[in-house]
Amino acid sequence: MLFANVTSEPVGKGSARACRDALLCDILADFRRAFPDLLFELDEGSATVNAQAFIRGNDRVVRIYGGLAYHAAMNADGLVFALLHEVGHHLSKGGRLAANSELGCECAADRWILAKGAARLRKQTGRTLSIERAVSSIEQLTALAACGLRARKRGPSVCWADHWPRRKHVLVRPEAAPAIPRCYLSSFLRLNQIAQRETTNGCATSRRQRSRR
Repeated sequence: MLFANVTSEPVGKGSARACRDALLCDILADFRRAFPDLLFELDEGSATVNAQAFIRGNDRVVRIYGGLAYHAAMNADGLVFALLHEVGHHLSKGGRLAANSELGCECAADRWILAKGAARLRKQTGRTLSIERAVSSIEQLTALAACGLRARKRGPSVCWADHWPRRKHVLVRPEAAPAIPRCYLSSFLRLNQIAQRETTNGCATSRRQRSRR
């Protein structure tokens, strides 16, 4: 998600907190029912405004942190979208994350929500997702949306999912998503791997040549 530098602003205490606790309990129960092969965790003690997909041993985990789960700006659709996005990292096909080739990249995760994830959640649990309400909720948290920063160019091309205004446009109009045959992060990773292999092979060749002298 794109929540860098977002400050935690939790819902109030008392009834507001109780209502958010009940909402999170219901949402997480639905996700566990719809995606039984994944583990869902709530780290309510963390002020981090984010959610994360990761692999722990043989388990594929989705964790939502308290700073996001209890943020006053987040509504039910925003929470559902955030969790579906992390599920998409685990279940989507296509581009991979540069840091972990076993997880789908950002745009692959978003595409999975629109193509499969939201429909599967609705079919298994009856819980629906309004993209418009989710985008409205998430936009309040996104520093990129407020500051109008440009997308970061970290690889051979630019991914729409790395730039909130462009990403928002695609989410509400999925037909506008540009065709990206290969994730730029994956391409960047592949180039790095090739360079590392060439460096390793070059060092090995150099050592063999020295040993023959």
